[in-house]
Amino acid sequence: MARYRRIAAYSFFLGSVSFLFALVGCEPKTIEKTSVASPAKTADQSTPKDTEPVIDTSIDIDGLLAARISKEDLDFGWIRLFDGQSMMGWQPSSKANWRIEDGAIVVDSGEKGFLFTTCRFGDFELQLDFLADKATNSGVFLRCPLKPTAPSKDCYELNIAPPENAFPTGSLVDRVKADSESIGELDTNEWHTLHVLVDSEHIQTWVDGRDSADYQDKAKLPAGLIGLQFREGKVSFRNIRIRPITYAVLPAKSLADWKASESDTFKSELDDEGALMMTSGPGHMELMQTLGDFCAQVRVKTLAKNVNSGVFLRCIPGEAMNGYECQIHHGYNQDRRLPADAGMGAIFRRQVARAVLSDEDETTHLTIVADGPHFSTWVEGIQVVDWIDTREGNENPRKGLRLAAGTLQLQAHDPACKVRFETLGISPIQ
Repeated sequence: MARYRRIAAYSFFLGSVSFLFALVGCEPKTIEKTSVASPAKTADQSTPKDTEPVIDTSIDIDGLLAARISKEDLDFGWIRLFDGQSMMGWQPSSKANWRIEDGAIVVDSGEKGFLFTTCRFGDFELQLDFLADKATNSGVFLRCPLKPTAPSKDCYELNIAPPENAFPTGSLVDRVKADSESIGELDTNEWHTLHVLVDSEHIQTWVDGRDSADYQDKAKLPAGLIGLQFREGKVSFRNIRIRPITYAVLPAKSLADWKASESDTFKSELDDEGALMMTSGPGHMELMQTLGDFCAQVRVKTLAKNVNSGVFLRCIPGEAMNGYECQIHHGYNQDRRLPADAGMGAIFRRQVARAVLSDEDETTHLTIVADGPHFSTWVEGIQVVDWIDTREGNENPRKGLRLAAGTLQLQAHDPACKVRFETLGISPIQ
């Protein structure tokens, strides 16, 4: 890992031919307006060929497009954990009345507990806005197990609590008290911003841009879930964003860490900016390190019409694309909620993207989390897949669940493929 440049954390003010089909099990990918599977369709379901696709009208596609993150923040690696209209990517731990109101996640009654992310994160930067009643006691839990026992032992709790609390807003409960003088009095009728940097053993927090806590843990906690807490009093959350801290694989100065597939036509090279250019498939480039649970962030641009590419995860080392495939394809049928050939960010043949949020002529930012049997993807900062592989275990992920570490491969699907991988960053989940 040392030979890769680690992308450093930054402070709070700085705002991813027919024989090939037989070889890799893929199908031709088109953007022609033909019938496709519903975005909810998985590999174990089937749709009759004469069934017309049905648009999922519960998805506000204009809202998702508007929620896409700015290019500047995408380049830094930011993604949304909450899209403003759905609970995709979240799971409750108790019977509390978690709900969405006016683009915010709200809770005010029911059993004490959490709303957790469905996947874990290791090192990251997190920002969110909160609105809390005067007597509210809540918090944001970091690197948290599904059933935490104490914030002093198996997680970090970034507190939301009144000034008289032993650990007022901005504190890390049972670890360090926030600097109340620095933060000042918080108006309970106004939204406020929490910001936290969790980088290895070092945790820093801010409230409304002001320093609140700085803590160095003697024993780094493992990767974990992010949890919104309901304890007492009404609390609302919005603008929940995370930036995984990655080390950079691309751009690169050489392809010494990569192996190209054998092909008479496939070409791959680094351009003047260190980006990986791939043309004239079928073929692939294999990163010669094994990855198990991790987050990958890719910035990619397709350079021809109707390009078909992909990022393959947990591949059997040395074998051609025997891995989970995260789809790179911008096509859709009449409506962005009807992806063609699974859609950008889909786990191909496993879970269709709920909408196509990328455009063919633009650089696309793709984030992929592989966490045990759980796979989540974001396109332009918006989550499009949240899928659990429930199949029986198998060395080959084309045939069953693969939990073992494997290589990462970038695909050029066919002779017309022309694609430029500008950046690739990896954040281990461990």
